[in-house]
Amino acid sequence: MLTTQAPSQVRIEPATGRSGRKRPPFATTLSHLSPNAWAWLDAATIGLWTYVAYHLVVFGNPAFHWVASAWLSGACLCVAIVLCGIVFGLYEHNTLGSRSRIVIRVAMSGAAGVAGGYAIISLFFYADATRWVGFIVGVGYLAISLSLRLLAHEALTNFRARVLCIGETGSIERLVALMRSRRRQHYELVGCVRVTDDQTPPPPPDAPIRSELPCLGDVRGLRDLITAHQIDEVIVGTEYRSSEAVDRAILACLDRHCRVTDQPTFLEKVLREVPAESITAQWFLLADVQTPGGFEAAKRATDALASAIGLLLTLPLWPLIALLIRIDSRGPVLFSQTRVGLHGRPFTLYKFRTMRTDAEKNGAQWATQGDQRVTRIGRFLRQSRLDELPQLWNIMRGEMSLVGPRPERPEFVEQLSRELPHYRHRHLVKPGLTGWAQINFGYGASVQDSYRKLCFDLYYLKHRSIDLDFAIIVRTIGTFVTGAR
Repeated sequence: MLTTQAPSQVRIEPATGRSGRKRPPFATTLSHLSPNAWAWLDAATIGLWTYVAYHLVVFGNPAFHWVASAWLSGACLCVAIVLCGIVFGLYEHNTLGSRSRIVIRVAMSGAAGVAGGYAIISLFFYADATRWVGFIVGVGYLAISLSLRLLAHEALTNFRARVLCIGETGSIERLVALMRSRRRQHYELVGCVRVTDDQTPPPPPDAPIRSELPCLGDVRGLRDLITAHQIDEVIVGTEYRSSEAVDRAILACLDRHCRVTDQPTFLEKVLREVPAESITAQWFLLADVQTPGGFEAAKRATDALASAIGLLLTLPLWPLIALLIRIDSRGPVLFSQTRVGLHGRPFTLYKFRTMRTDAEKNGAQWATQGDQRVTRIGRFLRQSRLDELPQLWNIMRGEMSLVGPRPERPEFVEQLSRELPHYRHRHLVKPGLTGWAQINFGYGASVQDSYRKLCFDLYYLKHRSIDLDFAIIVRTIGTFVTGAR
């Protein structure tokens, strides 16, 4: 069984009612905003403060007749600050879980965004802007953005939704194990109910029960349990979705205005990943993983243009990188390796060599943290991601994309396909230079790591779009800037 083990962090509440504290509606709404909604809210805040700043400083003052228009300044500041927010992870879901993370990321986004906005105005529009406008916009954005996010943080940490699980083992056990890996969350796992009917026999007596959730009774009494324990959401274990008793219980939940989700959907919403072991062929049917041709055409055009620009901009670095590699160790500068691409077709991937030439004299091996086979220059190239530059040629040729699951070696694909459910389905899209798994998990060095990355790859397979690709690219740039992951 593949689960993420970590010290218990989930707040398992006893079967008692809520504390009586009433949820502030506005704060609750803020805590449930999507990243896109937060970005639009920030843009509106910046636009408002730009208008206020121009009224206070520029309008009616002939000394500032040279200043760029309010519309131009507002648009440039909006774009710059929101982009900096994406780069510094301001719109990540886990940002609202920590006050220090909120303060640091809002301050970094505001400061860098104001500077970037001024740069855009002067470099691209050949105009000027007064520093007073930037100062007022920066202070105003900091005050409003910080206040709203701290209010959302308060709602997340002090007013948790109460969750009841249908089922005792299997997928519910895995849900609790995964939830333990999250330090902060706005869910209280109150308990679980057992399922016993003619179609779903009880588990064998020796079946392990390690969920640590108190069993509150049978699913037939779910209606009363929802009222007694003031449940906000019910999660159905994957094993019980076809049970008639569970079907009747779900109707009771809906009568009580209680949200009902299955285990994969809940984890997808909370963790932004898909539990590979809990999904079935029906999930792929509902996910509609075949994207329209327009998206693929736009993605291919973007890949070709970006790879061409990237090659032109980075080619001056190639001779220097090649010289450093040859000075540091003997062997070829470029390294080629067979990888598995779209629909399982093999292709040759190119990188700058970062290991000794005898690194795999004993066969294929996982790359590990602090790998002794990596050369001194190779370690720098890996940390800076400069070793990936030759893959721009793979993107140009159409074998890879800018965004997608990282391509794996055929030897490992065979092993992982045997051990991990749905692993081969990650090949339904082109492999990428970066991806959702890379910005959320980083390098993998074991089957367990590959499982976690597969969960993120399946999430990308279901939700891929132009805006998600753009967010991944900008977040990747942010990891370089901040040195994260």
